[in-house]
Amino acid sequence: MVARHAEWSYPSRSVPGMTEGDRLYFFSGSADLPPGRGVHERVADASRYTVLAGVRHWRRMLSKFWVADFTLGGHTYRTVEHAFQAAKIAIVDPGLAERFALNSGTELASGDGLAARKQRKLVLLDTAKLRRWDQRKHVVMREAMHAKFSQHEPLRQVLLATLPAELWHGTGRGQPPTRIRDLETIRDRLGR
Repeated sequence: MVARHAEWSYPSRSVPGMTEGDRLYFFSGSADLPPGRGVHERVADASRYTVLAGVRHWRRMLSKFWVADFTLGGHTYRTVEHAFQAAKIAIVDPGLAERFALNSGTELASGDGLAARKQRKLVLLDTAKLRRWDQRKHVVMREAMHAKFSQHEPLRQVLLATLPAELWHGTGRGQPPTRIRDLETIRDRLGR
């Protein structure tokens, strides 16, 4: 299986004394397993992840589908996926994009991340707008993830408990995993 690297990512800093090469995998439907026990994971010293192992569903919490209301750009969203899809749809129809924000009172806004993802084709982007979105989407994702983890202390603690392990997102059967360097960078910033 070939690994992809998120092109919008930044290298994470190493911590002296930490064994290089620890890898943790996550996705929205991850099994609730201790660090190092997930598929494709490697952890040199599992005892370093004792705090993380004590948190139920820590892997799912790292996902963009985890429900944790946060504010970004004057709007409150339930998930990172809500904010992401709203930003894309706003390129074509800002009014329609409002439906993803909690203050709209819509069923979509109060749904989970999967409900938001299902609306990703609510509008179609022409070639110019698609090019514009491709230039913005990585920044939007990074800002939404930062808002989620910086506005929720328990989630911040989970992210910090991943130490400087590489964070990999499984994207589904038959799809290669993606290293989420942006999440590693957010972790580094929040740990300062």
